[in-house]
Amino acid sequence: MQADLKLIEETETHTTVALSGSIDMLGAGDIEASFINYTVNRKKDTLVDMSAVDFLGSMGIRVFVSAAKALFRDQKKLVLFAALPSIEKTLSLSGFTAFIPVASTAKDAKALIGV
Repeated sequence: MQADLKLIEETETHTTVALSGSIDMLGAGDIEASFINYTVNRKKDTLVDMSAVDFLGSMGIRVFVSAAKALFRDQKKLVLFAALPSIEKTLSLSGFTAFIPVASTAKDAKALIGV
């Protein structure tokens, strides 16, 4: 399955996007430019709905880390939420969750950015 990105919500304080499909080497390439546009370029806290992502590989993690580092420089956060248990396990085992928050729900993700 091809990866896709969809804008869900944009407010003055944050942007919420939803990802779907496989975020592997090809999928990361499919979404990277749009993801950077919706995250880094807007310089807002960003929430990422992961509920429709069925695979996350190292290239997908690289896209997230790159965006998170750029947002951090602007004192903003990248927060992922609603990941499938297998995706959450991948994030945890990679050490990703030590510096990029992963929440269970959109409500929990919003709480992490103070909304």
